[in-house]
Amino acid sequence: METDEICEFCTKPRVDHNSEEKQNCSRNLIEMGIMRYCGLCGVTKPAKGSHDRCGKCGEKYSFINH
Repeated sequence: METDEICEFCTKPRVDHNSEEKQNCSRNLIEMGIMRYCGLCGVTKPAKGSHDRCGKCGEKYSFINH
């Protein structure tokens, strides 16, 4: 199983998340700095590397990630 199939926050398989669990885990991962959220287009991506712009719209990510 690939690591992107497992939630980094709760360690459950992502396919087993209901909509509330998806929201809670995503919010926690953003607050922890593991994921980044683009306030312009709504895309959430891993915060790996030095990418400071959204790959979809080019908007610069906020420093606090939320």
